[in-house]
Amino acid sequence: MQGRKKESPMSSSRQQRLHPDKKKKRLWPKILIGFLIVVAVLVGLVIAFPFQSNNVLRSAMGGRDTPVDTAAKNQLVTALKGAKSGNSTTDALIDEAASRLQNTSMSQVRQAAQSSASAASLIQSETGISASQAQALSSFVFSHPEFTSIRQAIADGNWLQAYKAYKAMDNTDLIDALKSEGAGQ
Repeated sequence: MQGRKKESPMSSSRQQRLHPDKKKKRLWPKILIGFLIVVAVLVGLVIAFPFQSNNVLRSAMGGRDTPVDTAAKNQLVTALKGAKSGNSTTDALIDEAASRLQNTSMSQVRQAAQSSASAASLIQSETGISASQAQALSSFVFSHPEFTSIRQAIADGNWLQAYKAYKAMDNTDLIDALKSEGAGQ
């Protein structure tokens, strides 16, 4: 005890002021790391479940189109406009179909892929054909099992799978049969 020098009260407060307790740790690194972990998990979920994430986002947005929906519609419109033949009557119909597609929400399209009645209603409202013609087209699509994979993909909001199913069907006579069914009514 004799060899120890007694600290004055002034030097003790100076020591506390110059060297604060280790109890006050910075929180921002922990908050930043936590935020980055949450972002990484969300990005991982979006990558692992892209279409489910898109459907959740669509629901959260009140049924409005998501950026993925808009991109899918833009690709469809581009494909439609690429099918122009130079015939003014046909090209006018293609332009009208592209415009109607741009103004139809993907939620309505998904709902139409789930039920024949919803499909007939959407066909009738968007094309102006009679209710019996719209029901006949809808029944044709829902009665042929070849359309099941594309309808299911659309109903799920899986635009990539819908495109693949369409491409697989593109070279079959079924598309021509559907066109003639629509023209024959």
